[in-house]
Amino acid sequence: MTESEDCQCSGQELMIFSCSGGCNVGQIANAASYRLATGGTGKMACLAAVAAGMPGPVTGAKQAKMVLAVDGCPVKCAAKTLEKVGIKPTHHVLITDLGLKKVDDLRHSTEDVDRAVRLCLDALPRN
Repeated sequence: MTESEDCQCSGQELMIFSCSGGCNVGQIANAASYRLATGGTGKMACLAAVAAGMPGPVTGAKQAKMVLAVDGCPVKCAAKTLEKVGIKPTHHVLITDLGLKKVDDLRHSTEDVDRAVRLCLDALPRN
């Protein structure tokens, strides 16, 4: 594997795998995960690479102390993708638990992302 093919995933305290589905709640899940990772809460990793069988994110998730799966809706694509390769998320959130309805529209509000970030933080242990 060349450096350009390596996903740069390694064991972390917290690895975040997010839905980024083609609907509002999938995009909220992705935006919240991005905000968590760029804010210093864990490392966001590539769920598509897991589905493609790339070893980096799978190994990284298995080495991580915690794995957060952020799913947009009850279909649970993120959690199911991880479980398919033998990774059981230690923490899991559903964006629709915020009372949001899944719609075929990628637009979403900053306020809904704020609420999703709080939902994710509430799912994690407090240090």
